[in-house]
Amino acid sequence: MTVRVLTSKNQTINWTGAGTGFLYCFAKDDKTTPWLVTNKHVVDGAAAIGLTFHVTTDNNKTPLHGSGRLISFFSNQVPIIRHPDPNVDLAAIAIAPIINHAINKEGWRPFIKCLAKSSLPSEQMIGDFSALEDVVMVGYPTGLVDAVNNFPIVRRGITSTPYTANYQGKREFLADIPVYGGSSGSPIFVMNEGSWSTSSGLAMGTRFALIGILYAGHTETMNGQIVAEPVPTSLAPVAKVTHIINLGLCIKSALIEDLAAQIPDW
Repeated sequence: MTVRVLTSKNQTINWTGAGTGFLYCFAKDDKTTPWLVTNKHVVDGAAAIGLTFHVTTDNNKTPLHGSGRLISFFSNQVPIIRHPDPNVDLAAIAIAPIINHAINKEGWRPFIKCLAKSSLPSEQMIGDFSALEDVVMVGYPTGLVDAVNNFPIVRRGITSTPYTANYQGKREFLADIPVYGGSSGSPIFVMNEGSWSTSSGLAMGTRFALIGILYAGHTETMNGQIVAEPVPTSLAPVAKVTHIINLGLCIKSALIEDLAAQIPDW
């Protein structure tokens, strides 16, 4: 389940930034807790954060159709953890306090559906990946959302570098997929329905796995220089002398589990 992340640089809550997050349940000390995974650069510098959830009235079995409800809070009111490696642009926001506030203070229950470690690709699956895999990215490009239904935007693309290799020596890969501001933190999935190629031949059925998180895109400057930079989060239109060439830099999803060590004991 993805969630649009709105940010404000001050506590007057003037939403000036947007990104993407997705719900992920971490298992630690025999407990499972939901967190919202996104990029560090989405939440860094944010004084206030807004998240929109679907409402559920049947004990989290199904969401109600509709626009959802916005929960806003100051960034110092909930735990936010960050990947210990400064070069890994991953962060996560604790969702449990937000759920409790909605239920106990506002009288409604957010619909929570989490990805988890079981959603990550197995070693066998990774070994079967070809150099080119069809991928799906779910998020909120330029902050765009189906506001009536609170639905994200789904984009299709392909892997541009082999997943089994580490692009530029980092645990990352490139994806040929449309990249816009607001897409930061978007989950990227391998999703096949019908058939797909493996190292041992053609497989049939359905294949689904969370393989990465978008954090940056490549831009071309006016003099032809190619630069990799974090996907912007600003909602304001800005004149630029560069253009995005739609090659997304994606963090491999296994690095999400590194965040578990940062979860505080409650």
